[in-house]
Amino acid sequence: MTMICVRVRAFARYRELFGERVEVTVPAPATVRDVVMAVGQSNPIGMGELVDSSGRVKPSVIILVNRERVTGSHREDHPVAGGDEVAIYPPVAGG
Repeated sequence: MTMICVRVRAFARYRELFGERVEVTVPAPATVRDVVMAVGQSNPIGMGELVDSSGRVKPSVIILVNRERVTGSHREDHPVAGGDEVAIYPPVAGG
């Protein structure tokens, strides 16, 4: 099994839970969901903020891969390659 290393940047609340920058190793081929699950495993409370009870990435989590926002109903299936950067942001509110 081939493994790849992906850089993850976390912002706001997620930074508090997981750290600002982490690297995770996941089996290739990898998806956004694989990376999010790997990050979440480091903190059970944080995992609950990233994924729902069925193990899907919550729609409120903002995800960027290599600085491009990933959207749509299948965004958690977006491919991720070794050396990519995945950024995770909590929901943004404001006025």
